[in-house]
Amino acid sequence: MTTMDILKNYFKNEFANRRAELGLSQEEMAENLNISLRSYSDLEHGKYCCSLSSFINYVNNCDADKDRLFSDFAEIFENGEN
Repeated sequence: MTTMDILKNYFKNEFANRRAELGLSQEEMAENLNISLRSYSDLEHGKYCCSLSSFINYVNNCDADKDRLFSDFAEIFENGEN
């Protein structure tokens, strides 16, 4: 599995779980990330990895745990394959 595949899966789970915790619809979560509903749905289904701007919006608008996220990313990039 490539690092990109690992990241797609990570964001798929991260966004779906956080959306459920916040009690948001996919449409509301898409608004928080400033992307279309279709793009958000594709993210949550692991079809692609989120952009940097969507990630920043996620951190800023969804009260994400920044320390955990960056720790997880460090581990992904340390252990992933290209």
